[in-house]
Amino acid sequence: MNKFVKKNMVLFIVSSVTLIAVLVLAYMVVREHSAMQDYIRETDTLKNQIKDLIKQKPAPVEGNLNRIKKDTQQYKDKFKEIRILFGMPYYPAVTKFAQNMGSNFEEFQAKFASFWESNKASGVTRDQVYRMFKNSFNAPDKWDKAIQDFTVEAQKYTSELIDENNVDEILLAALGLERNLSGSKVKCDAFMRGIRWKLLDLYGGDKDKKTEKIEFGPTASSFSFDSKSLPDKDAIPFIVKCWGAVDDLAKRIAGSGITYLESFEKESLAGRVVGNYTYYRFTIIVQGDLNNIRKLIDTLYKAYAERRVYIVRGISLAKVSDNAERLIMDAERTLYAGKNLLDENPELKPSQATAEGPDAQRPREKEKELRPQEQKKKEKDEDPEKNVPYYQRSSYGKVIIGADKQCRAVIDLDYVVYTALDLKG
Repeated sequence: MNKFVKKNMVLFIVSSVTLIAVLVLAYMVVREHSAMQDYIRETDTLKNQIKDLIKQKPAPVEGNLNRIKKDTQQYKDKFKEIRILFGMPYYPAVTKFAQNMGSNFEEFQAKFASFWESNKASGVTRDQVYRMFKNSFNAPDKWDKAIQDFTVEAQKYTSELIDENNVDEILLAALGLERNLSGSKVKCDAFMRGIRWKLLDLYGGDKDKKTEKIEFGPTASSFSFDSKSLPDKDAIPFIVKCWGAVDDLAKRIAGSGITYLESFEKESLAGRVVGNYTYYRFTIIVQGDLNNIRKLIDTLYKAYAERRVYIVRGISLAKVSDNAERLIMDAERTLYAGKNLLDENPELKPSQATAEGPDAQRPREKEKELRPQEQKKKEKDEDPEKNVPYYQRSSYGKVIIGADKQCRAVIDLDYVVYTALDLKG
């Protein structure tokens, strides 16, 4: 074997190199083939994705992508319009303020939010930050004019009296900074009492406006708040926000024409937070004509036009009185009385017992003693239409069952507030 190798050394070397080259080339072919298969699979996947995209309507070609971007921007702009409907009643007032300062609401609110985040610190009160923000415009006359216009416009949307003592705080609240009434329990109590008295005046009726007085249930006049003790300091910001909803809801109830507010209750003071929205749940029980209850529901639905949103979660209706049941009970009493009268007076006919009822037991001697003229006068006084044909009597055709439209309605509803613009601190 060694001799063979020695004699054919050149052939052996060439064969070995060739074998090695073949193995290397075979490896490279296998690797490239594997990579090619991966490319083929990836290409097939991309083809399928392209087919799926082409099937979509509109297909995401360049022209449609431009339209999609345009639509997206329009949706964003529309959202800015819609969000002001959710619990932002002072929007017209703060917009007028911003315009007086040479801006619009979005720009002015963003500027204040940035200033607030940059300057709030421990030991610095919100009043100090407010004064610094005001001074940054270096236009006191323009600011005072803007405040005056803001006061006039904002007063349209609250029962709270707005004056120089609270207008700055209300402006800050309209810009997203919650009101805390300086942390004063006395101020908070006065705030609640002031609004409550204004609401009670509405429920007292008005002859000029032709509105009737609305009666209250045992606790309804407090509008779900304890008026006998001072509130907790930590609860003041929540109380102010909740009273904003109570004020508006109570006014809408008063304007609906209902006759009785049986109950007015809230689920919680802080409401229920879901994402960028807070839901304040109320349960009210009212009585009134069915049309007035419908009017109340309708005014809650249309409240969005005044930047307040109500969602009626549930409503149950019941008649206050059942005339059909009363008629049946009266008939049963008459029948039972007639039966008892027949048992006691067998000589009476059944028709007489039913018609006369328990009055048949009355002694008639005294009536016989009356002169004919007096007897006729007595009969006329008792029933002036006694001798008038039944079809000509005033009661003929009168609706008995269903005539009384007084209903009792139990209504569960949410008052929704957009809170993404609220500032912390």
